[in-house]
Amino acid sequence: MAAGARDGLDDEVLQELRSQATRLLLKEDWAGYISVCTRIVDAAATDRRILCSALAHRADGRARLGDLSGALADCDAALAADPAHPAALLAKGAVLRGLGRYALAADCFRAVLPAGSGADDVRELLEQCRRLDAQARSGAVDLSDWVLAGFSGKCPDLAEHVGPVEVRRSAHGGRGVFAVKGVEAGGTLMISKAVAIGRGVIPDAADGGEKMVVWKDFVDKVLDAAEKCPRTASLIYTLSTGEEQEEELDVPDMALFKQEPEELGDGVPETGGQEALDVDRIMKVLDVNSLTEDAPSANLLGNSGIINCGVGLWILPSLINHSCHPNARRTHVGDHTVVHASRDIKAGEEVTFPYFEVLMPVGKRREAARAWGFECRCDRCRFEDEDTVLRQELVRSENELVNGGGDMGALVVRLEDKMRKSMVKERRKAFLRASFWSAYSALFDNGRLLRKWERRVPSEAVIAFSVASAVGGCESVLKAMLRGANDGNSCGNRLEVEDKVVRIGRATYGKVVKRQAMRALFRLRLEGDNSKSF
Repeated sequence: MAAGARDGLDDEVLQELRSQATRLLLKEDWAGYISVCTRIVDAAATDRRILCSALAHRADGRARLGDLSGALADCDAALAADPAHPAALLAKGAVLRGLGRYALAADCFRAVLPAGSGADDVRELLEQCRRLDAQARSGAVDLSDWVLAGFSGKCPDLAEHVGPVEVRRSAHGGRGVFAVKGVEAGGTLMISKAVAIGRGVIPDAADGGEKMVVWKDFVDKVLDAAEKCPRTASLIYTLSTGEEQEEELDVPDMALFKQEPEELGDGVPETGGQEALDVDRIMKVLDVNSLTEDAPSANLLGNSGIINCGVGLWILPSLINHSCHPNARRTHVGDHTVVHASRDIKAGEEVTFPYFEVLMPVGKRREAARAWGFECRCDRCRFEDEDTVLRQELVRSENELVNGGGDMGALVVRLEDKMRKSMVKERRKAFLRASFWSAYSALFDNGRLLRKWERRVPSEAVIAFSVASAVGGCESVLKAMLRGANDGNSCGNRLEVEDKVVRIGRATYGKVVKRQAMRALFRLRLEGDNSKSF
């Protein structure tokens, strides 16, 4: 802040206030910091230089506490007095960048550059805003450099993006997210920033007490975010509590989830004067809508490899329903999740996640769905429930798989023979292979069993590619495809095999890296030797 005697604010008083502000800044006592800045603002009302500096500093403190409307008001007041004030422009740019208003933030940073102070840092901020603005419009993500560096360094910033999707009534009841145009496997459907995330490093994955600590931290963060921003609270209230009748759930307007650049202006939702939070309702919403970073439908990039517990609330992804024949996955990067198509999606098709592991027989999936409080009626479940020709064999195979101890190779051969004799179509073969994936995996993992039965079963790559068509990409299927592709007895010539590996890789992780970085991504995520020859 500027020094010098100014209309009642003499040097000694100003110096003392600046010292107090510095101490509070180092302690990150933002409320105290704002209070001291306010004293300077009040005392220096007629001194433009000190006033603008104090307003810019107070804006930074308010932004740290989540008072974004107050922060922008301070910036605007400073810029009204001095339109070229560097600190006020930087503070306003930082707030707008945090709000995802990258073009407006870029304008602020660009206006700072002629001043020449910290030009390199400002140019970097300007370039970031340009990149994030393009990403917000296109949904294109490129994490290649980060992946090639082994996830070292700062996690890349991402911009929120809503792709070709909308919320509609679902044929299975309630609401769902639907594709408004065709999306190929790997294509981005949305990029969403979490309202809040709770994370912890838990040495013992079964430690319920530690998980409760993470959950409490997460809940506190959600309530804090909702209290500070009425728009956040209103978005949370669009989600189900799990107690409504399906027909009672409103279909939210997609405008709630995205704001076009021309509609943004300089404003921001007010943080004061809102109604008291409905904490009980929010708690119920979190119980049924929170997503975990280690879910069957998720990949977490950049984690340390230690057992991690991560839970968060991402509003639009929370509206995606379950299917055992899913077509979408999500990749977590920092506080953002990138939702992508895990197989080709047709226009008008509902976008679905697996809420639980779906690489298991229909009986076990039925139990898992009931634990979640619903009954899955996807095409895969209906086929396995209702097919009279295969029912006896499926029940027998499921019992053998659940009880364990038998020859998994014999089970696989019997299932393949039954499907061939019953002339089961390839799509339904893929469903059944997915249901008995653990038996196929046990066979291909056991050299003795494989030598015994390999002449009577398709190759590992063929099975993996088939299963991927049923459940989309996932790491266990990708790992099998990579191993099978290396065996020589795969599913086509080398170029065809490479293309299939890339397709499953895209289905698993989305298009977050360029093709030349995929090998590094496979190595980092799968931690094996299977990716080395790709």
